[in-house]
Amino acid sequence: MNDQSKEGRNPSPSPLEKYFQHYNEKNLLPLHMPGHQRKTEMGAALPYAYDYTEVDELDNLHAPEGILQEAMNRTAAYYGCSDCFYLVNGSSSGLQAGIFTLLEEGDEVVVARNCHRSVFYALSLRKAKIHFLLPEFWEDFSCFGSISPKEVERLLREFPKSKALVFTSPSYEGVVSDVEAIARLCHENGLSLLVDEAHGAHFSPKKGDSFLESAIALGADLVVQSPHKTLCSLTQSAWILGNGERYSREKLSFYLSVFQTTSPSYPLMLSLEKATTLLETKGEALFSHWKEVMESFREKARTLSYFTFLWEKEEACFAMDFSKIFLRALGIPELRLGKDLAKLLREDYGIESEMHSGENLLLMTGPFISEKDMDRLFIALKDIERRLGDEKRQKPGDERGKQAEEERGKQAEEERGKETGDEMSELIEGSAPSLQSLPSLQSKILSSALYQISIADNTLQISEGLKEGEELSFHDGEGRICLEYLSLYPPGIPLLFPGEKLTAEKIQGIEALEKEGIELQYSRHGQGERGKLIFQKDKGNM
Repeated sequence: MNDQSKEGRNPSPSPLEKYFQHYNEKNLLPLHMPGHQRKTEMGAALPYAYDYTEVDELDNLHAPEGILQEAMNRTAAYYGCSDCFYLVNGSSSGLQAGIFTLLEEGDEVVVARNCHRSVFYALSLRKAKIHFLLPEFWEDFSCFGSISPKEVERLLREFPKSKALVFTSPSYEGVVSDVEAIARLCHENGLSLLVDEAHGAHFSPKKGDSFLESAIALGADLVVQSPHKTLCSLTQSAWILGNGERYSREKLSFYLSVFQTTSPSYPLMLSLEKATTLLETKGEALFSHWKEVMESFREKARTLSYFTFLWEKEEACFAMDFSKIFLRALGIPELRLGKDLAKLLREDYGIESEMHSGENLLLMTGPFISEKDMDRLFIALKDIERRLGDEKRQKPGDERGKQAEEERGKQAEEERGKETGDEMSELIEGSAPSLQSLPSLQSKILSSALYQISIADNTLQISEGLKEGEELSFHDGEGRICLEYLSLYPPGIPLLFPGEKLTAEKIQGIEALEKEGIELQYSRHGQGERGKLIFQKDKGNM
């Protein structure tokens, strides 16, 4: 397979770009914001020439009637939906505006446990009563699987007053849920559906397409996407798509103005319009090539002996995004953690990864990826095996010595209290363990126990986030009510919520995360002092 042709590397200007070029040719004296007034004294690295403000000819994102409305209409037409609004405060602003549009203060809502923290921030401000939807958790990869329509159906029966459902698909790791079945259940029960599809802007707008289908084509009422994540717009740009009559367009427009800046970036909006142009003119060919490149990489990756990939669990979920590579090393003690593999790829092979967490490493690809790019990754992984994988050891999955592997697995289970590094070293000695017998590091530091919620009936009304409290160490806070969010970042999924009681199990898990240097973000005091959180002053019972 040949790499994609270089033809089109300098494509024709998009309609909005042509308009901007024509506007600049008028040579108007810009006696208005921004202060640089489109001069280039600061150099050519930034798009000063297209950094405008809302003058007459250039429309206004908060009251669009001209070129911006036309651009958003084109995006809506591509996705086959009734509405598209450009977002310059990222997907977070779209999710927050969507929540305020669908819910009134104090409403009940069903929300997936693995939603982004921006969802919970909005629900807190809306004083919503949250019923948590718990996706399956895959302990072997320490990530959430698909959301079960059966579990959705159960929750809708249990909480019939719920007004909306919010969940994420695809997940950060690339796990896709059955949006169509869930949308049908929502609508049959009178709920609106908001889908965080930030990582799925490349999904097809056509139902029945051979590619993965966008939630907007599968019945969701509001869908938020980040084209900057998987397409070609600039970072911080996003859009929200709407279809049907289960939301108020007027309310959505109003709340988008509430949650977005009144000085929207024209370079960001231009990048969204150019992403639309790419989809319209070359999307099908680009995506076909992209998928072909990734399928070729998968075939080659199957020959690797010391790496395992999340796509091996594809049959355990509804679907999986072909563009993501979520992997971990097996049987190489030097690569016990994902951060070790990330460092090795960066320093020795010039490959930068998206995210590491526990043993895992996430790599993301985009529509312009080439077979040459993926061969570079494959050659790097193959070389790592050559350098660090001991050929004298039995490789993962080898039938020889299976009984010995199982015995090692049993011994490791009995020694769970030992340090993970020592435990791993003992396992490696003599032969590399199989995936089945390897006691996963994440079973200690990124297990489902970290995501259990210490509240009655998995229902929470977040109203504690700004109350005055006191800063205590994790251990001193055991049994106390936490007053802040603690999130694993990326991807920004909360481990603790305001109003949740801190348990001994959570303390053990959080301390393990901090010990391994995994990044945690605190909502009340930045990074704060490691090992401390803000708690309610008096002990609480829930």
